[in-house]
Amino acid sequence: MSRRQALGLAAATALALPLRQALAQGLAGQGPVEMVVPGGPGAGTDVVARVTAKGLSEGISQAVVVKNMPGAAGIIGAQAVARATPDGHSLLFAITGTHTVNQFLYPDLPYDPVKDFAPVSLVCKYNNVLVVRPDFEAKTLKDLVALLRKHPGKFFYGITANGSSSHLAMELLKSEAGLDLPGVPYRSASAAVSDFLGGQFPVLMDTVINQLPHIRAGKVLALATTGAQRSPVLPDVPTIAESDFPSIVAIGWGGVMAPAGTPDAAIRALNEAIRKTIDGNAFDALKAAGLETQYTTPREMGEFIARESEKWGSLVKAGKVTAG
Repeated sequence: MSRRQALGLAAATALALPLRQALAQGLAGQGPVEMVVPGGPGAGTDVVARVTAKGLSEGISQAVVVKNMPGAAGIIGAQAVARATPDGHSLLFAITGTHTVNQFLYPDLPYDPVKDFAPVSLVCKYNNVLVVRPDFEAKTLKDLVALLRKHPGKFFYGITANGSSSHLAMELLKSEAGLDLPGVPYRSASAAVSDFLGGQFPVLMDTVINQLPHIRAGKVLALATTGAQRSPVLPDVPTIAESDFPSIVAIGWGGVMAPAGTPDAAIRALNEAIRKTIDGNAFDALKAAGLETQYTTPREMGEFIARESEKWGSLVKAGKVTAG
């Protein structure tokens, strides 16, 4: 080993020590850290959460185990973490539903998305894309809006998951554009996509990461995405905001939360581990598939969720989205 390599290794070790010391101060007791995913194994949220868990495990030099707790729009998993001992060993991979929408859809929600949790960091944002079948007569968003206005109530779209960012994005577009396009809830995104591809209905709003393979295969036609900027993997597809509806920006998100009262030292250590994971190449494959990563400080995550909650709360309260 050269002198330069030796100095580099020493420096890296010195930087790693404060992180591990902070974690040791913040975590009470022994045993692995458990990250609850409020969805089933193999779904998009689960895939992102497992990459995050692996990065956390490497960053804190302690096992981070994923536990899937699907059901009740994410309420079961979120409630479990809200009630967990705040010793740094329990985490939630929070999503749009658990911390932005559920509080407005379910009056008896068994947890408080603000008071019962401590933000750690966002991990990703999910851009949505409005797609139609290639044989459908509307080929642009402008065409689609004109067609739906001409034939109110004639067509319907499939809701991939009630209260999801895709559902909210479509309802926001309908509200802003004055469209009569009923939504039919499906038990899962895969079921909705299957019927869509099979010709049961002509219009769908779904995440870019889910629809990208179908777009590239020519099975669906992308009309517009819902982010503030164009999707990096769909640079030729305009945003809804640049297509006559500048106020429409509708994204989903995923991030890490801990129970309220988790020691600050543990929060800082976990946040730093997420930053390093995002800065590295752990998410490269998912980013190539359409995922957009996003690191934040705990405070920035809390502020982001507050803004999203205000926006979507107004839509839900206006009766545009119901518990289904």
